[in-house]
Amino acid sequence: MSRSHVSRRDFFKRTATGAAVLALGATRSIASRLDPFTFGLCADVHQDVMHDATERMAVFVRAMNERQASFIAQLGDFCIPKEGNRRFLDTFHSFEGPHYHVLGNHDTDSDNLTKSGYSQKETRAFWGMPGNYYSFVHGGIRFIVLDGNDRPEDWGTDYPRHIGEPQRQWLDAELTRTEEPVVVLSHQGAEHPEGIDNGATVRSILEKANRNAGFQRVLACFSGHHHLNYYTEVGSIPYVQVNSMSYFWVGEECQNFAYPAHIHAANPMLEFTAPYRDPLWTTVTVDPAAGEIHIEGRTSVWAGASPEELGYQSPPSRRRGMSPRVDERILDFTAPA
Repeated sequence: MSRSHVSRRDFFKRTATGAAVLALGATRSIASRLDPFTFGLCADVHQDVMHDATERMAVFVRAMNERQASFIAQLGDFCIPKEGNRRFLDTFHSFEGPHYHVLGNHDTDSDNLTKSGYSQKETRAFWGMPGNYYSFVHGGIRFIVLDGNDRPEDWGTDYPRHIGEPQRQWLDAELTRTEEPVVVLSHQGAEHPEGIDNGATVRSILEKANRNAGFQRVLACFSGHHHLNYYTEVGSIPYVQVNSMSYFWVGEECQNFAYPAHIHAANPMLEFTAPYRDPLWTTVTVDPAAGEIHIEGRTSVWAGASPEELGYQSPPSRRRGMSPRVDERILDFTAPA
């Protein structure tokens, strides 16, 4: 288990003792207004690749119902909006509480019947999303859902991974007009070199919110997309990557036949993955009394060969966090400098 103390030092640019005491008091005051609660997060289930995605989702939802989680959210690369995915979607929506969606880059892919793919509007309608980006409040925390799939002006043919000016203006206004502490949910990470391509600009908006508040207002940012298990801190904001529920992508250079032939025949993209035997997710608990966010871990094993055994050559951006697990972590958001 790793314990990450989020320091006040970076937020206090003034050296007067009174100012520091005032800011720390504000932080404690915010913590005292939070309710203790638990929520579930999953990412990159890839119903349109993984043959048993519905069964994996059922395990997650059953566990969250048993835990009486306050809500669940999926962080993108969930399913395309075709009727054949209705059972999978209904399984997620069978959770006995609110459920939230984040758009991933693969959620508008083609299914060969719709060769040009689907629109984001079609995906939102199928899932029941209120918009590409939005916010909601639970337990005194404002959860901000971002859409990292905006198209920049110089966009080519690859999947876009951008947050455009209108969305950035909305994010800044959302942070300016509200006072709750914030947790950000996105598909692509704003801190990862292969994540949001203007991540530095997005991070600057979040860091400005911390400076303006005089304390750590942005408690954590959770993302998926990279199918990795890692944590990092940038500008004193914790960025947590939630591993895929299903697999690590190894690509066409590393075919992997982890399942019987008939399963691969029916799911042709599956051979380009290193699947996890068991579904991965995380359960997050907000503990205001301790001033902590507790991220629970889960461990599986590779189903079939590991990426290393397949000869997968890991680029620098993936050399850490490539594992069939989600690590337990504690984010401390009230530790004084």
